[in-house]
Amino acid sequence: MKAEDFENLGLIPKLLEQIENLQTKLQRIEQVIAPPLTTKLGVANYFGVKPRTINNYITNGYLVEGKHFFRKNAKLLFVEDAILTFDKRIIA
Repeated sequence: MKAEDFENLGLIPKLLEQIENLQTKLQRIEQVIAPPLTTKLGVANYFGVKPRTINNYITNGYLVEGKHFFRKNAKLLFVEDAILTFDKRIIA
């Protein structure tokens, strides 16, 4: 190995900093683009289905009122933690 090979090792901290900055920017973009998991549209996007399918999940008892969602002023308000831990395999 030559001494020049080791000079590139000094670039690693700068590259790590750039990666962290890009990850932070990506998280901000995702927050703007992706609807929150408290809405039917957000939950549908998270599951990769249409909002109508979320209605079917509720009708069929897969998503349970009081556990996965609540009704507030005729709107559905989903519980983010319950959606994140929901095992979609039980539907298949």
